[in-house]
Amino acid sequence: METKICVIDEELSSRDVDDEPRTTPAVIYTVDSFSNGIAFGQQKLESQVDPRDFLCLRLKDDVELIRLRSRYSLHKQNPLHELELHLMRLSQQGVLGSAEVYFGTTTDPFFPFEGKFDASMKFLELFKRYTPGLLTVQTRSPLLVIAMPVLKKLGEHAAVTIGIETCDEEVVRKYTPGLPRITERLQCARALRRFGVEVTLQVAPLLPYGDWRGDAARFADLLIESADYIYVRPMMSGEEREDRRTTSPELAQALSKDRRFHWLRPDAATPLISAIEERAPEKLLAVKRRHLQRRQMEMFAA
Repeated sequence: METKICVIDEELSSRDVDDEPRTTPAVIYTVDSFSNGIAFGQQKLESQVDPRDFLCLRLKDDVELIRLRSRYSLHKQNPLHELELHLMRLSQQGVLGSAEVYFGTTTDPFFPFEGKFDASMKFLELFKRYTPGLLTVQTRSPLLVIAMPVLKKLGEHAAVTIGIETCDEEVVRKYTPGLPRITERLQCARALRRFGVEVTLQVAPLLPYGDWRGDAARFADLLIESADYIYVRPMMSGEEREDRRTTSPELAQALSKDRRFHWLRPDAATPLISAIEERAPEKLLAVKRRHLQRRQMEMFAA
């Protein structure tokens, strides 16, 4: 089977964030794992941009997005070797130690039914040898607990983001069939935290979780007890460019068909965000990476 390496280079504009200013590397690198290869890319972000606004793990694999973003493609037989070459290059340039790498943005690297789980585990092992300033692994698969030894070894250089769009298992079965149960994902998050791995729960896009206002507190409590940080965004922001990039048309149509129109409103996430702010506002803040800031200062001083 032919393997495929896509190299991506896309510049993103800045946007306002509500949190305190955050020091962000000029370039964030992305790695996506497919059954027949990998995609390695880079995103240019300005200093106060929250990467989560652009690099959320999508609900469905978006191979087409990879193709459209690519400046060129290379067909190789050994994607593990290709990834090692990219990481080696960054190491030789002296930027790997202060770089952020997102593993899983357009495709879930640990979803077991796509023939890529084993490959993703090998890619993850490679990061022990070539350790970036921060590796953020994004998935909805509870099987990530198998990678616990690697994540523990990386220590402060690793973080995990797990997608949790709702707390209603029936909603998962109806609107995102095939994805793992919410209870299993939350168990994975709690297990990772017990072993010292930082966990962000990504509630994006937000799906129905019961009564819009009445059940917000219950969902908020569940998220707070299972996460170090929480990222919440509605399915539709009201900004055409952003919605075109992040929204699933099929999912929006399914909600419309069921007359669940208020979940498509830009303020759909307001009750949940308010409930989290009342209980644990610090969990909604963008993470400050002190070890990255130190590393960047050392580079400037040199």
